[in-house]
Amino acid sequence: MKKVLLLALMLLSLTVSAQTDSLDEKYGRDLLRQGTKAPDFTLKTADGKDITLSDYRGSYVVLDFWASWCPDCRKDIPQMKELFNQFKDLNVNFVGVSFDTDRAAWINCYWDTYKMYWTQVSELKKWKHGTTTDRLYHVNWIPTMYLIDPDGRVVVGTVDINRLRSYLQKIPVPMLSTDELVDLFPGGKEGFGKYINDNSFYPPLSRRYKATGRFICRFQVAYDGKVSGASVIRVEDFKIGNTKKFNKLTKERQQSVTDRCMTELQNEAIREINSMPNWKPATENGRPVQAQYFMPIEF
Repeated sequence: MKKVLLLALMLLSLTVSAQTDSLDEKYGRDLLRQGTKAPDFTLKTADGKDITLSDYRGSYVVLDFWASWCPDCRKDIPQMKELFNQFKDLNVNFVGVSFDTDRAAWINCYWDTYKMYWTQVSELKKWKHGTTTDRLYHVNWIPTMYLIDPDGRVVVGTVDINRLRSYLQKIPVPMLSTDELVDLFPGGKEGFGKYINDNSFYPPLSRRYKATGRFICRFQVAYDGKVSGASVIRVEDFKIGNTKKFNKLTKERQQSVTDRCMTELQNEAIREINSMPNWKPATENGRPVQAQYFMPIEF
């Protein structure tokens, strides 16, 4: 049993790239605007189960309008799978809304070929002719994506998955306070400080270029306190501090160094967490349970 600790915070605004703006200006200018109440709908899954959007109230929802016959949609599937795996435990539900008319082709695409293991629904009617959800959401191009907030209002509508990603990355991570976290660590604050001092490692390339950043990690603590499954879900404030040395590199080399430093520090953050001694397990009704936590590792 997983116990996920969630905090309700406001979604932050952000600036998007000119490229993304141009894509939405070209293909998504009629999409519903931020703050609009998301139109409710009920559609069926492949096995006939009714899925109603308003049933997800209290959670974020990604609506992904697509079709198996759409090349641009298929091109985005690997990135959408990454987003699903990254945000599914952050109070974000994903719902694919397909404009397929061939049930077998639809199922084969999302289940067998691409393994899109999130909720998938369809009217199984021809797009722009017999469908209704396209009119409700002004879908004139696919793929089209919406992020809906827990109150059922549009955060963003876009045809660019990178813009969707940028908004998802601003969803608050449900982290406990530092005091609450270290209280679960063996030895408390003193034990935690000693562990970090004894086990932190600054990778060589990152040290050379003085790379720094804040890496938000997700991990599990089992009912016996064992720590496992660490992964980096967000990187904040990453920068190269040794600009004098860095600026002497070619653009290609700069990108290579940046990517390698980012990877080094992510791997080190994961190692530090997975190597931790057993924590005090979470409890529910007086019994230990598996819990999921989020912790920042800073360099």
